[in-house]
Amino acid sequence: DSIGLGEDGPTHQPIEHLAALRAIPHLFVIRPADPAEVAEAWRIAILRRNAPTALALTRQKVGLIDRTRFAKAEGTRRGGYILAEASEVQSPKS
Repeated sequence: DSIGLGEDGPTHQPIEHLAALRAIPHLFVIRPADPAEVAEAWRIAILRRNAPTALALTRQKVGLIDRTRFAKAEGTRRGGYILAEASEVQSPKS
């Protein structure tokens, strides 16, 4: 999602646009990580009637987070949540 990244090549919208959006007063910014969070983000945006919401979506092919192993996407409404405790996730093999 930054300059030079993604399947489409370079972009004119670098990662800094998230910081710019978050600096706008009363704008609730959601950057979902997977399709389950996208669905939850849309639900939040539709239900939030007192202030605007921005959904920062990607065009990249992102995988699904296994919600049977990790936290449910409902945590999105809190703005951030623990997907899994470090002790529950296996370290990558060197």
